[in-house]
Amino acid sequence: MNKRPLFHFTPIKNWMNDPNGLCYYKGKYHLFYQHNPENQYWGNMTWGHATSDDLFNWEHLPYAISPDIPEDIDGCFSGSGFVKDDELYLAYTGVIMTTKKINEYGNTVTVGENDLISTQLFAKSKDGFTFKKLSEPKIVAPEGYCTAHFRDPKVWEKNGKYYMVLGGKKDNKGRVLFYQNEDFKNWKFVNEIYEENMGFMWECPDFFELDGKSILVFSPQGIGKEGQEHLAGYYMGDFDYETGKLTHKEFQVLDNGFELYAPQTFKDKKGRRIMIAWLVNHHPFPEENWTGVMTLPRELKIIDDKLYMYPVEEFNKYRKNLEIYKKVDTEFQIEMVDKVYDVEFKLNCDKDFEIVIGDKEKKGLKLTYSSQDKRIIFDRNGAVNNFESLEIFGTKRVVNYTLSDDTDFRIIRDKNVVEIYINNGEKVFTSLVNFTEEQNFLTIVGESNVIKVYSLKN
Repeated sequence: MNKRPLFHFTPIKNWMNDPNGLCYYKGKYHLFYQHNPENQYWGNMTWGHATSDDLFNWEHLPYAISPDIPEDIDGCFSGSGFVKDDELYLAYTGVIMTTKKINEYGNTVTVGENDLISTQLFAKSKDGFTFKKLSEPKIVAPEGYCTAHFRDPKVWEKNGKYYMVLGGKKDNKGRVLFYQNEDFKNWKFVNEIYEENMGFMWECPDFFELDGKSILVFSPQGIGKEGQEHLAGYYMGDFDYETGKLTHKEFQVLDNGFELYAPQTFKDKKGRRIMIAWLVNHHPFPEENWTGVMTLPRELKIIDDKLYMYPVEEFNKYRKNLEIYKKVDTEFQIEMVDKVYDVEFKLNCDKDFEIVIGDKEKKGLKLTYSSQDKRIIFDRNGAVNNFESLEIFGTKRVVNYTLSDDTDFRIIRDKNVVEIYINNGEKVFTSLVNFTEEQNFLTIVGESNVIKVYSLKN
């Protein structure tokens, strides 16, 4: 079975990780990403590049930036894109490995975790396709901060000034560093955003304002429980641009599934805040020549002081062949042989329910709800099928969540990627899986008045 999804972005071949430089520029959506030109495993970090008119049909383009100057000779790590004076700028982390070895996959890596020098660098383009690296500014880690873990710049403009957040590490604790400037070249380190017991490194920070709230998104390393090493979440609150102080509520996880990591957002021509994230997998699916999947592009909204996310409306134009099923009292099952579909329904959550994407006997990816315990269990043990790479990130999540009596659900299956949205994106459960040929059934055990089933065609 061909495991490449139709609507989730994947590289043509080889390794892909973080989304970078997301932006809308001169009539095109631009997606840059971390890519290894050599093989299907992490290494040789280069910026891949693709453009789209609708966020789903992507044209793959030549590399935007590659390691070719002293400061980035061992890799062009993650960063962001922004428009200044009608030119597209890329901010990225260049790295030098102070010690090197060849790993089991044939890629150059450091001998020790901290054997790395990181510098924040910039490139620009007048057309969005050909980029020239700039000799300045070059930003190095402030005194006392780890030079190896100083990366992933996110730059934005507000009222004529430019601002930047960076992931960092100091005293073996993760932080976000906040910078500002007025002339673009002279960046001033203002403050750090830091909390106790939040891991040893905060990767891929993103900062934006939405509906009057300031939101800091980041991917903390070292706080996940066993089988949950990769987490992404956010703080929501109020930000003082002069002092760099964020007054915020408690940390919230972005997605309750298994792999979502390194999310990045941008504001498009319609004013929407759109997020794309990487679904972590360190090995290619069996018999595939590519590694790495992005989430569907999701629009972010704040509702009742919570961050909701939902697939952008452009996705709906790929829905075909609507079938409607009414008055399901106990169990609904349908076979979808093409393994690519979009299903919407409401469930009576006063009672227990179970949703299974799997085989006819209900072995597969399961989402179950206990109305008594007010708890969701998301379990993919039946959908790993001996692909051990998925087990690294866990096979079960338990989430305390009280559902109303009539709750909206949306399930999107794109071959071996499943995204489940509850209550219009209040909670999201995303998972990579390794389905067998027989696991092409959707089963809903519960009460629903209407179930809408769409096939998806690209």
